[in-house]
Amino acid sequence: MRILVTGSSGRIGGAIAARLSLRHQVTGLDLAAGPMTSVLGDIRDVRLLATICGGIDAVIHTASLHAPDLGIRSEQEFRDTNVEGTQRLLAACGEAGVSRFVYTSTTSLYGCALMPVSGEAVWVTEELQPEPRDIYDETKLSAEQACAEAARGGMTCISLRMSRCFPEHPRLVAIYRLYRGVDAADVAQAHELALAPGLSGFQVFNVSAHSPFTHAECGTLLADARTAVLAHHPWALPEFARRGWALPESIDRVYVVDKAIAGLGYRPAHDFKSLFR
Repeated sequence: MRILVTGSSGRIGGAIAARLSLRHQVTGLDLAAGPMTSVLGDIRDVRLLATICGGIDAVIHTASLHAPDLGIRSEQEFRDTNVEGTQRLLAACGEAGVSRFVYTSTTSLYGCALMPVSGEAVWVTEELQPEPRDIYDETKLSAEQACAEAARGGMTCISLRMSRCFPEHPRLVAIYRLYRGVDAADVAQAHELALAPGLSGFQVFNVSAHSPFTHAECGTLLADARTAVLAHHPWALPEFARRGWALPESIDRVYVVDKAIAGLGYRPAHDFKSLFR
């Protein structure tokens, strides 16, 4: 398959392009140079898009301004890149006859809906209605809506709402991997699976590490997360103590990946346990 990956010099885009290059012909597009980038350019450049989309079978669109850009880049820059850039890319795909489009979205767009209101952690499935809280959330949701519109025109558009994947302190990485974090390798796996021919229309999937928790534990998670964690991983107490870390006292949400497991065949390999092997 001939695949265009935008944002191919970024951490996630690069991981996706590297995985796909093992089995596919990949063109990487980015403003910055990188090992997986073959074309330097802007996703808003209509002429460039018309040129590189010709002969492409599928597009994976990761290029975006992200949460760390808040306060650094203007709201208009977010709209120009995240919304207008996506719209222009979709239009170029439509004109070139590209049939499959995978959009790298974010669980951040659930926004204010992630705030517990009933004494329980929020059980975050794709049915939870997004309530954007900032321009990043707003523009990522608007880009999803552009994908949905393109799907009504016949293109298959899959949006993958990936959870937290920042390089940060190992304690935070470990804790987040329980309920709201993901490894870049699992994100790349999900993107490759989203190219499968059996999918059609516009579909949304959460992409995160597989959480050990159940919906029935949401009350305990918010009030006494330590107890909930140790019920599943009693070995975590000495492991955390050995590192001088504290277990979390409260967990406010759980990202649920059941739909991706069932619909994509997603099998996240990098969970909480994997960090301690």
